[in-house]
Amino acid sequence: RTTTTPQAMVPSVEATPRVITATVTVEVTPPPLGSSGRPVQLLFPPTTAGAVIMQRTESLITALETATGAAFAVGIPDSEAAAVDLLCSAPADTIAFVSAAAYTLAHEQCDAQPGLIARHDDGLTWQMGMIVTRPGEAADLASLAGKRWATADTRSLPNYLYFRAKLAEAGIEPGEVVTEREDSSALLALRDGEVDLTTADFVPPIMPQDREWIYGTTEPEEWRYLGIPPSRSPIGYVIVAGEPEFGGYRLRDARARLFDTTPDIFDATRILALSEPIPNETVVFGANFPLSLARQTLATLAEFATSEACQTSFCSADFYGWTGLEPADDAAYDPIRFIQNTLDLEAADLWTELD
Repeated sequence: RTTTTPQAMVPSVEATPRVITATVTVEVTPPPLGSSGRPVQLLFPPTTAGAVIMQRTESLITALETATGAAFAVGIPDSEAAAVDLLCSAPADTIAFVSAAAYTLAHEQCDAQPGLIARHDDGLTWQMGMIVTRPGEAADLASLAGKRWATADTRSLPNYLYFRAKLAEAGIEPGEVVTEREDSSALLALRDGEVDLTTADFVPPIMPQDREWIYGTTEPEEWRYLGIPPSRSPIGYVIVAGEPEFGGYRLRDARARLFDTTPDIFDATRILALSEPIPNETVVFGANFPLSLARQTLATLAEFATSEACQTSFCSADFYGWTGLEPADDAAYDPIRFIQNTLDLEAADLWTELD
């Protein structure tokens, strides 16, 4: 008899290979700022041709690298808005040469810091606008309610937006705004009775014997107290009672450009109000830019701006035309913040006004 011994039942197991995945994090240390692998980025928005910017900045790069021992490179972003984005996205690496409005927005968005402010050929680091009316027709801003207004640029901070904000702050609504080709045509529209007020560039007069014109203290038309009408000097300036070195005034506001063709322009108009000073273009540092290198860079830039080499760099007429650089103070940009806040503009809205 055959006996069958039961076998143990062994479950069938399908062999499946096990794959173990491990994530390994490798921290890459960036090159030090100022090395050839990570040069300091100098940002120049395209206010002129890119080829001009690259050529004109060669001597500047040489001066900066010689003075600091760091490497610098020039970048040309598509716009000032793009420059602000780069200042905010790479705050330890970037320096931008931008407008006062661009600085104000960069400071608001990512705490970018002002370094230096440009001085123009009028000797000033700021711009101002003026409201001009006909004599005896307006005593104050309230007199402008419903009045017809001529301006050359509704995007201008000192010549339009600032005054729009001042009127809005006082609850004053002007009448129709007429856009003219330039300040001169806007002033002529006022003289000829086509509008009731005009806004245009105000550059303070050169004062007698080296006196300083001081905003908020010196009258914008102090020269009128002499009772002497303006005249043209032998070398082409509009003066009152002689040249400043001989006790007279040299007039420089937008009306001076009309004096030859419209010699009664100063008789036919009066300055009613001035804007606050709006800063010129500004050298701006990213929020995390190293302090020691920033100080070296600022000193080198300021010295370079007084040198002969600057005449073929950012001081040249086909680049910025600056005549110097002076220390910047964040408080100087408060008038732009006043415009933005009073007119309830978001940053993007302000860019829309500027672009």
